[in-house]
Amino acid sequence: MEQCPLCEECQRRGITTLAQVVDHIVPINRGGAKLDMANLQSLCHPCHNRKSGLESHTR
Repeated sequence: MEQCPLCEECQRRGITTLAQVVDHIVPINRGGAKLDMANLQSLCHPCHNRKSGLESHTR
């Protein structure tokens, strides 16, 4: 998160929010690379929870 201290999802919507979670863009259990920086994004808790909830419904 040091590289991107703001929530990337909020930024896409024009909102400035501090990030609190480093998220795997492609989840590890779906083949995402665990330590690949290109597979990581900074998110706030609400955005991370929303993303995780959507992913759990599409399994």
